[in-house]
Amino acid sequence: MTSRTPAALMSSLALHGLVVALLLLMAYTSGLERRNETKVFELVQGEGDNFAATEAPKLGVPGGLKLTIPNPPPEPEPQKPEPKIVEPEPVKPEVAPAPPPPTPAPIPAKAPPDTKTKTPVNSTKTLAEQMKWEQIKRESAAKQKLAKEKAAEKKRLDAERAEAARQAKLAAKAPRVDVDGIVKGVREGSAANTKGGAGGKALSRTDGPVLDAYFAMLKERLLSALRSQAGLSDTLATEVEFRLNADGSITGAKVIGPSGSAEFDRAVIDVFSRVKMPARPDGQSAVHSIRIRTKDLEG
Repeated sequence: MTSRTPAALMSSLALHGLVVALLLLMAYTSGLERRNETKVFELVQGEGDNFAATEAPKLGVPGGLKLTIPNPPPEPEPQKPEPKIVEPEPVKPEVAPAPPPPTPAPIPAKAPPDTKTKTPVNSTKTLAEQMKWEQIKRESAAKQKLAKEKAAEKKRLDAERAEAARQAKLAAKAPRVDVDGIVKGVREGSAANTKGGAGGKALSRTDGPVLDAYFAMLKERLLSALRSQAGLSDTLATEVEFRLNADGSITGAKVIGPSGSAEFDRAVIDVFSRVKMPARPDGQSAVHSIRIRTKDLEG
């Protein structure tokens, strides 16, 4: 063992101790960053500031009637048509051919007009009068048919108007039925929630810390306000420090981790001045930081 061995051993121990200390410091720092990150929670649907809601509110009227709609009766199975029995056609008896009609007797020639009595026989005028009379009968029949059709159409329209008026009168007299819920709820929500939703997408969420749900709603509102910014790269990320007061107001927002895009950083700071939040559930005022990324804007 040389005289340098203790010194070398001490140097090695010191170096290893420094490495261990650096590893512990890095682990502690990463733990702090994880604790400062905002957890992502599902927010329920419906308008409002009810960030603590675990179920979306139902669309309806407060105190409305609760109805149990019975299931419709099952449709009857279509009956199969009975097979038709085709009966054989009866054999027609042979009919003897009718005898030919008798030959008409020759028509005697008309006598020439009597010049003494001056009574001419005008067969042409008689045929014209007959044709005119047939034309008059056809026109009269057509007019009568048209009049009947118009009368039937008028009767049908009058019946339809009378039925529509009767249905409207019955609908006006019928009692109004409202489903129990709130005006700004959703159809698939729960009537147990009478305070409103949180502007999320879920119909229900698992229960969790109320303060975490509050910060989840804050981030969702910030992202919703930023979604109008178009044409930005999807790799941008900026970190903002701000004070969230007990009444929910936000002050002192400033960029502490620039994204590299001045336009995006300005847009992020602008939404912090426009987003409104309800009062904090813990009643405290503190400084927080949040990281906003453009790829989170896709929804």
